[in-house]
Amino acid sequence: MNDPKEKRTAERYPVNFSSSCDFISPVLEDFGPARVKNLSCEGVGLISSQPLDTGMLIVINLVNPAQKASKTLLTRVIHCTKQAGGTYLIGGNFVTPITYDELRLFVM
Repeated sequence: MNDPKEKRTAERYPVNFSSSCDFISPVLEDFGPARVKNLSCEGVGLISSQPLDTGMLIVINLVNPAQKASKTLLTRVIHCTKQAGGTYLIGGNFVTPITYDELRLFVM
């Protein structure tokens, strides 16, 4: 059954073990590394130690060394939800969606 709170238009997939996000940063400030929770062609879920403001534009760099892949993406923060343990779940939409082939480099 679909979750009535779900607002995403594209399904997200768990990433493989070697995929990571080695930084998330607004254009002028670096917030350090984040863990990628999930990814779609249109957006990303990140776990961060830093809260980010909804609507903020950030630059993220997805990296998968096993695939020799990296992709830097301008991303708009859609939500920031505090999690147990003092981390934050950051949901973001890519300004320019990635292709399915690019997505596969990080999820398979």
